Amino acid sequence: MINIPITKILFLDIETVGCCPDFDSCETLNEGVAKQFKKYFDWFLKRFPEDDVVGVNKTDLYNSVFQKRSALVPEFAKIICVSVAFVLDNGDIKKQSFSSNTELEILEPLKMLLDKCGKLDFYLCGHNLKNFDIPMIAKRMIIKGLNPPSILPAYNTKPWEIKAIDTKEIWQYGSYTSIGSLDLLCSVMDIESSKDGEITGENVHQEYWQNQKLAEITQYCEKDVEVLIDVIKKLKNLKK
Repeated sequence: MINIPITKILFLDIETVGCCPDFDSCETLNEGVAKQFKKYFDWFLKRFPEDDVVGVNKTDLYNSVFQKRSALVPEFAKIICVSVAFVLDNGDIKKQSFSSNTELEILEPLKMLLDKCGKLDFYLCGHNLKNFDIPMIAKRMIIKGLNPPSILPAYNTKPWEIKAIDTKEIWQYGSYTSIGSLDLLCSVMDIESSKDGEITGENVHQEYWQNQKLAEITQYCEKDVEVLIDVIKKLKNLKK
């Protein structure tokens, strides 16, 4: 099903949070971004109608939506962790994580790694990689003044030139309406999930800004990468 050698795949996962703890602090720390958030607030409510709680005043609603959703949009987010892994020729797994409160301390070494992987003809692998991780990394690099590495597909990259294996895309099998979370994929393929611990994708923003749990978030990110390797191994070992 997947013909690319597992030793030529860079498994990757990222964790993001909103650029500020809440909308109120964003207005103070980055007034321009806060104005844009208000401008696009209706887009957030259309995209996530469940967040439009009746009876909540506008200020509280701004804060609530910012805390829940800003991490999903590169213009309002920041990357706090990137975990990667390689499978070596002997089957061992080599992992590395870049995590920091300062985004450039993550993006600069990540760019160097991705540049190297591009030259070595690697493929990237992640869950929802094409719709989330890749555009998030590329946009955050541009915002921080870095030229994204060529391994990341750009606006003029042809579909057959994209060197990315997206496990969500694989599992959806061409159906854009089908469900396909990594947790669901693990459950049906009998793979131990990374979503059973204290840290989950839904509470990363809160655990980072309120509880300063960057180390625990990094561990969670690394588990996601380990799960990706297990998924690809199962897909590569399907009976012919």
